[in-house]
Amino acid sequence: MTDFIRLMLVEDEPNVLASFRKALSHFPTMKITFETGSEQCALDYMEIHEVDVVILDIELAEGDGLSFLNSLEARGLEKPFIIVVTNTGSSVILSYMREHGADYVYQKTNLSYAPEKILSILEKVYPYQKLVIDRKNKHLVQRFNQKKADEITHAYVEEELERMGFKRKYVGFSYIADVIVILMKDKLGRMHITSEAYQMVAQARHTTKGSVARGVRTAIEAVFTNAKIYEIQQYYPFPYDEERGRPTCTEFLKNMAIRLKL
Repeated sequence: MTDFIRLMLVEDEPNVLASFRKALSHFPTMKITFETGSEQCALDYMEIHEVDVVILDIELAEGDGLSFLNSLEARGLEKPFIIVVTNTGSSVILSYMREHGADYVYQKTNLSYAPEKILSILEKVYPYQKLVIDRKNKHLVQRFNQKKADEITHAYVEEELERMGFKRKYVGFSYIADVIVILMKDKLGRMHITSEAYQMVAQARHTTKGSVARGVRTAIEAVFTNAKIYEIQQYYPFPYDEERGRPTCTEFLKNMAIRLKL
């Protein structure tokens, strides 16, 4: 983290660059980290370095601002806050720039145009932009952490199922693990297994709810038919119908979710 806003000037006019450098003396929270009049050099720099704000001219010595925006997206680079500065008055080009990533467009033909004016606007606007970025990053981190947690939980459930005698070669093995993980995450315990959990698994596995139900039932029947009772009781310490020889699918899934969650 830096305590200043990192600016990259993509501009090929020396007098404009000089005027920005001079104007920055009044904005201690900003710093120019790179200057170039080349679209390619700007993109290459962003491959390696972090940039908070790009002040971009459409007309460049090498390449152009329109192509820069397209290449930025094509390369999958993180998009900074982009201020476009241009001589053009074309409404078509200005609209194109906004639709392809420009956050603010400032025309040099504007009588009030000056680097100080642009930096003053940036000083007011950027804190709100940073807030949006921070919220987005926080959300991405939360999603990543949740995904990793789910992967760890899923692996743990699969390991316990294998200890009971479930075989990975059965399609029902994955379905059962999926359902148990879903139930473990159901804090209120109100998830309906056959109509809700099965449907969620079916969508994730690109199959039907009926196929999930059959796979779960077949796998449970195979384990309780082949395993010895005392072996099963080590992993499934719950009563079940002895005449049936196994618990119902919903009983098994619900009880296993409770045990593994504990």
